[in-house]
Amino acid sequence: MYKNEFHMKKTTIIKGSAVVLLSLLLFFLIYNNYSLYDSTIAKVTTVQNTFLDSKNSTKGNTENYYKQQIQAIVKNGPHKGQLVHLQNTYGESLVYDNKYSSGTSLFIENLTEGDKDLTANISGVKRDYYVAAVVLILVDLLIMVGGLQGFFTILCLSVNIILFYAMLLLHYNGLNILLLSSIMSVLFSSIVLFLINGRSRTTVIALCATLASIFFVTALSFVVMRFTPDIDYEFLEYLIHPYERSDADMLFLSEILMGCVGAIIDISVTITSCASELLRKDPFITKKALISSCREVSEDITGTMINTVFFTNVSSCIPLFILSIQNEIKFMTVIRYNVFFEVCRFLTGSIGIVAAIPVSILAVYLVYGRRDSTC
Repeated sequence: MYKNEFHMKKTTIIKGSAVVLLSLLLFFLIYNNYSLYDSTIAKVTTVQNTFLDSKNSTKGNTENYYKQQIQAIVKNGPHKGQLVHLQNTYGESLVYDNKYSSGTSLFIENLTEGDKDLTANISGVKRDYYVAAVVLILVDLLIMVGGLQGFFTILCLSVNIILFYAMLLLHYNGLNILLLSSIMSVLFSSIVLFLINGRSRTTVIALCATLASIFFVTALSFVVMRFTPDIDYEFLEYLIHPYERSDADMLFLSEILMGCVGAIIDISVTITSCASELLRKDPFITKKALISSCREVSEDITGTMINTVFFTNVSSCIPLFILSIQNEIKFMTVIRYNVFFEVCRFLTGSIGIVAAIPVSILAVYLVYGRRDSTC
């Protein structure tokens, strides 16, 4: 017995070490993938900071500004290996500027050959390895903690990303964005449920409950938009100007539809899995007890899920709120013009969560509840 446990621990350690080493290798390759870029990249070697000036705001705050003299080594292109001189100016708050340090990889443009060295302008920061690090950590944790289930989660996420990219390409070629979003929501839900939970009656029930809840939320949003005053879409992100109101309506409905999929799936799976587990442990459970148990589970998770949706949609607006309040812009003005669509997505997502509860319980009742009263 102890020998088997030792063997299992040893195998787990070996697999975990292999996953970590592979991730480190991939990170190293991504960190040094300069040759894959068409844009010129330079890596900062030395930085000299010089104080420039101080400016006072209308609130009486003082901000210092600095100038950076940067030396960097070109990492790709015809000037690879040569020294290039760069300049950068930044404010102490770093709200609109960046402060660069040794080791930072920068995209550069307008490369000019001087008498001795090269000069150029900074166009951006190479950040792909930051994203790679986060993704690799997520993958490692999913594999080491979740095992085979974690692998299927990664596979599911990868397939959904590919489908999402395909949807964008199809929309670029002229297909209706709302139609594409409707089709993709069905595909996303099916892939998530069947890949992670497998083929079972519980999965089919969860899928039906999910799609019904998504349809309800989208239909409700359409009715509200149809019979209420027109929405001002001037602050809707990524909307091409000038725009047709019908196009803006479809884009916003697509955001609502896609934004509530994840939370609704979670609620539907939780309730249907609860029913399945109760029936597995007690095949003779009464209909009343089954529905009551599902309702109690839904009450426990509803508050948590609604708060999750709230922070997911609104948390990105915290810097905007801080800057607006600092500049004496009223809270309701920010809500009305700047974060109106985030608040709408939060509210519709919350409605979807609440709607998924009775829909899931109804689906459970229709499938499992048609039992003899003696059961």
